[in-house]
Amino acid sequence: MEFVQTISQRQTMQMGGQMLQSLTILGMASQDLSEHLREKAESNPFVTYTPPSAFAARGGDEFDAVAAVAADRPSLMAHVVAQIELAFQTPADRMIALYFAEALEPTGWLGQPPETIALLAGCPQSKAEQVLAVLQGFEPAGLFARSLSDCLMIQAREADLLTWEVETLIANLELLGEGRTKELADLCDCEPRDIPEIVAQIRGLNPKPGLAFEHTPAPVFPPDLVATRGADGWTVELNRATTPTIKVQEERLPDGKIDAEARKQRRRALSEARALALALERRGDTLLRTAAVLVARQGQFLDRGPAYLTPLTLDDVAGELGVHPSTVSRAVSGRMIQTPGRALPLRAFFSRPVAGAGGEAVSRDSAMDFVQRVVGAENPREPLSDDAIVSLAQRSGLRIARRTVAKYRSVLGLGSSYERRRRAMDA
Repeated sequence: MEFVQTISQRQTMQMGGQMLQSLTILGMASQDLSEHLREKAESNPFVTYTPPSAFAARGGDEFDAVAAVAADRPSLMAHVVAQIELAFQTPADRMIALYFAEALEPTGWLGQPPETIALLAGCPQSKAEQVLAVLQGFEPAGLFARSLSDCLMIQAREADLLTWEVETLIANLELLGEGRTKELADLCDCEPRDIPEIVAQIRGLNPKPGLAFEHTPAPVFPPDLVATRGADGWTVELNRATTPTIKVQEERLPDGKIDAEARKQRRRALSEARALALALERRGDTLLRTAAVLVARQGQFLDRGPAYLTPLTLDDVAGELGVHPSTVSRAVSGRMIQTPGRALPLRAFFSRPVAGAGGEAVSRDSAMDFVQRVVGAENPREPLSDDAIVSLAQRSGLRIARRTVAKYRSVLGLGSSYERRRRAMDA
């Protein structure tokens, strides 16, 4: 009994080590994986390493700047870039927005003033300010803020907390920090005893919304996967040009007299080589299966654009593949797929659900597209209020809040009904 238990424990530890290696390799970018395999080949005589034939996707390395930036910083940047693709229709506006995105600090604040961004982008400062106004409507609220006060102001406005007193307090945070409650109360036109109550209203705001994302930069590389459209539908395959490979030399151990320790080391090296090959095979299989699910579920998105994304989460894909959501997260993080039109981050295939009438879910992108369409079809001299858009959405089977409509308008660069009417009258 004791002998059997000891063997079982050793097998469990080995399985754990192999699983850890598989997960580690799954999360590696192509260049990191190449370096890892090269080092293993140098230290293990049973491993022969073959580098990628070329870091270029099928048809050349011509993926757009938006996708490249998303790959460069696969968390905060990918999140921001996905919204930039929806919010800006012209390449010029997108490029200005990307200059702002490149200036983001890990906190989510801007590291450079708008006038500097305007110089870098080669555009008027007024245009840069217009783009920034749209960017500050992105989720999570507070991104692209110029300062702590700006960040809190954006979030308070988003949460419908921006009363006159709250706005005054946020604009004078230095008085709060210095304990000058009497002066702050005079500005807020209230009693000093009321200040804690005002402060409590903003206590739940996040002064550094960007810290919810990872910030480790990753090099920009061509896509790991390729999707093609044929007569029978979409096909997905690994991009072999960017995938390093290894071969295990199944060398027969000599039968003659050999040092026992040397024989043991050779067996261990061969076992490690086989485990490495298996982990590499699992990586490719997981990437391929994950991408196949994404493409199958989001075919309309590939054919017709972001407005046709269906609700899809990490849990959904994990359930279909029979793996843990963290495995799917590793598989898609920083990964790109080449499509006939351009390369896209795999994260772009996910879309959070928005509740529709009757409890059914639609994607956030579809809801945003609805707002854009109804505003685009309105009478410019009698523009729809946010409440009217909510009513129209409900009639179409889409249940969204007025606050959500206002947020989507901001992301899309659409003014309020008053601003749209004024523009129409001035035209």
